[in-house]
Amino acid sequence: MFKKVFTLSLFLIVCVSFAFSVRLIDPLSKELTSSDSFVGSVAPGNKMELIFSKELTNKYQSLEVVSSSISNSKFEIKYEKESIKLFVFVPANADIGREVVRVKFVGSFGSEVLDLGVDVVSGALGVSPVSNVEVSSLVDSKAGYKFYFVNNTDAEAVFLIESDLPPNWVNSNALSREKKSLRVVVPKRSSTEDFFVIYPRIEGEREFKTRVSFENTSRDFSFKINALPTLKSKLQNVLYGIPFYSFSLLPSYFLNGLISFGMN
Repeated sequence: MFKKVFTLSLFLIVCVSFAFSVRLIDPLSKELTSSDSFVGSVAPGNKMELIFSKELTNKYQSLEVVSSSISNSKFEIKYEKESIKLFVFVPANADIGREVVRVKFVGSFGSEVLDLGVDVVSGALGVSPVSNVEVSSLVDSKAGYKFYFVNNTDAEAVFLIESDLPPNWVNSNALSREKKSLRVVVPKRSSTEDFFVIYPRIEGEREFKTRVSFENTSRDFSFKINALPTLKSKLQNVLYGIPFYSFSLLPSYFLNGLISFGMN
């Protein structure tokens, strides 16, 4: 009799332990327990995606965020066929260090509360230019400046590049007045290269500055564009000087434009 009771008790303990297991499959692959619930690192101002397996989490069907020690953090939960995704949005002014996000998993076996450990880190992101600081391009044509981005966290990282150039210099549309910035998203634990593209509208040399913002900081870089003339730009410049009453001088203005273009 005692043996049967002991066997039944042991079976129930094993079942309960099995029922309350939680499996994280991304960004880390591990079994989460009350003594080991670390889920990864993220830089301030970025979003962390946590993916829990439904199959390996013993059929937990729902998840809710109970509390968070990350001030002003936001959350989003998505349910998919085989997984539950939790997105943690960390503000740019978040404190650096180990933070705790308390979550509750609910399923047919009951519910379980876990304190997920999230490391908010600084200095894990980096950026540097990898091309020449001076680029030559035709007027109204593309000129690209290459940057190298590094992300050593367990979450994707966002970099924003802006310049002090006029809006129509950073848009393919020469008439645009929209101040455009380049948004670069670097996946977790990776590096990538991308180009900041401009469209010089006036011939000649021009220096400009770019600012790359990431985490809760930014870095400034200086560049130069040498815009070479085109036949179109030369003729346009000539036409700017034609008086409205001097149409008889039009052939000579065009001739001067062609000669000027050929001398460059």
